[in-house]
Amino acid sequence: MRQLVLPVGAAVFVLAALAAVVAAARQTGSGDAPPTPGAMQLPRIAAYATFTVERVEPGRLVVSGGSVSELPVGAETRAWRLEPADADAVQTGAAIAIIGVPNEVRNAAIRAIIVGDPGSPGPAGPFGGHEALGERFALPMVVGTVVRVEEGRAVIRTGAGEATAWPGEGAPVFRVREVEVDDIRPGDRVGVLLDRDGRPDPGRGLLVMRGE
Repeated sequence: MRQLVLPVGAAVFVLAALAAVVAAARQTGSGDAPPTPGAMQLPRIAAYATFTVERVEPGRLVVSGGSVSELPVGAETRAWRLEPADADAVQTGAAIAIIGVPNEVRNAAIRAIIVGDPGSPGPAGPFGGHEALGERFALPMVVGTVVRVEEGRAVIRTGAGEATAWPGEGAPVFRVREVEVDDIRPGDRVGVLLDRDGRPDPGRGLLVMRGE
């Protein structure tokens, strides 16, 4: 399976708090000792697989890079495409997911900032936003709604509190757009959720982005 390598140097997106991911231990030490920080808590995510589209044929996508060679699709199949954008896409009310790869120093290298429509329950339908990246360890580190943007600072409301982020020029921002299956092209990378038996289930939708 091919990996997408985003320019880490360009990912100037500083998080003041990984509120949805990093949980500081709430136990106080003895005396005046500061609280002991807890381990990084990784979010629970749905199982998925990532494929590369080789051919688009009536009723199916011929794919490579995974456990199956084709994905059945039809006019009823929903698809969400990740399109490159700039920091201006991060606007008040937008659903947002900040995708990162956790590391050993209790931090994360940011790989993508996924921005969905205002008022939507998530940035990309049932997807977390990382499923089409083709990067095995990428996870949605912060997921929530942008409540305000001021002086280059975005405040994000999450289920665990607020996180503050500063999107810089060249940050890997992707805007989500729902598209028809006919929009999918050879070379696209698609993320697909798995069913209980571990099989790709395109009936739940496809997350699409242009491949390398």
